[in-house]
Amino acid sequence: MKRILLAVLGLAAAAGAYAQVDVVKAGERAMKDGKEAAEVVSIITPAFTDPTTATMAQTWYIPGKASFAEYDKLLGLKQFDRLPEGGDAKMGALLIDGFNYFVKAFPLDSVPDAKGKVKPKYSKDMVGILSGHFSDYVDAGATLYNNHDYNNAYRAWEIFTTMPEIPALAGKLAQHPDSVYGEILFNQGIAAWQADSLNNALNSFLKAKDKGYKKKNLYDYAISIATNLGKNDTILALSEEALPLYGTESDLYIRQIINHYLQARNFDRAFEIINGAIAQEPNNAQYYVIQGVLYENNENKDAAIEAYKKAIELDAANADALFNYGRMLCEKAYANADAAPTTEAEYIPYAAENITPLFQQASEVLERAYESSSSNPESTITADVLNYLENVYYNLHDENKLNDVKRRKTYL
Repeated sequence: MKRILLAVLGLAAAAGAYAQVDVVKAGERAMKDGKEAAEVVSIITPAFTDPTTATMAQTWYIPGKASFAEYDKLLGLKQFDRLPEGGDAKMGALLIDGFNYFVKAFPLDSVPDAKGKVKPKYSKDMVGILSGHFSDYVDAGATLYNNHDYNNAYRAWEIFTTMPEIPALAGKLAQHPDSVYGEILFNQGIAAWQADSLNNALNSFLKAKDKGYKKKNLYDYAISIATNLGKNDTILALSEEALPLYGTESDLYIRQIINHYLQARNFDRAFEIINGAIAQEPNNAQYYVIQGVLYENNENKDAAIEAYKKAIELDAANADALFNYGRMLCEKAYANADAAPTTEAEYIPYAAENITPLFQQASEVLERAYESSSSNPESTITADVLNYLENVYYNLHDENKLNDVKRRKTYL
């Protein structure tokens, strides 16, 4: 009885395997009949998980070929301006699906037979199809991106940039210079950034840089993303590389470098960098602003004030320099107020000499800082300037100007 039961179970297993093979054949018939890829996939899906058919190259080749066939059909309609609504997005999805199926089929098509011989049955066709559609992934990525499908745009461009690494396709694809891959990798990074996939975005930007794409926007995006990810070593490396290339256009890079060494409390290295930058560009006002910040962090307030004053001499409308100089005048006034005599008879002449003039000077400087910062949409210090001005006019007992500052704050 036991033997009969085992035999029955064996027959059942064989019947199941044959059933899945029939599913593969049904999927192949649908593919050859020109059915849509979705229908072919629906038919053949049970074979994806069955142990017998999941290891057959044919199981993955069939839906892959159906995907590319439908893509070609839609491409023909597009050339005659007859593409149905949503057709562009569907074409991109078909390219991605077709590639994904073929990638699974390739290794299974190279499995040695019982005699140890490798006799690929589908690889040649798959290589021909992929090489013929290689450049289509670039356009597909752009279309998907414009349709705000950033994840699939990223994937389409990823396929384009990694397809040459597939052994079966070596030497079979159209040759493109590194500059093309660099541009696509940069776009891929933008797509990942739009999809809030920051690690993928940063990796794409770094790969683009390795391919020779070294435009300023790459460094700016990559540094911003690395900052969000807390990758301090990457920020430093990118900033040090960008500084000699674009340091005259933006102080972002030297700020990042200085900030790195400030965080590490390595003041000697920070001063070495900023002083070297000043030696090369002695008329760069923003460098003196950074030097002033360094002096402040190193508890040398008098030197910081002189650095800010030098920046203002070079650029009278530099909002950062004006704000920092005005702020330090306020801080000096506060310190003098803390040290003031306690009796009224002594305080009045002391304040007239050591407190009020500083607040008056600070008000003039801070008003100039407000004018510069409020007219610059990229400035982030306007609110801080007004907060200091509010305190200054309070200490000067100037009610009209105090109310004016409060009014200006309501527009922020």
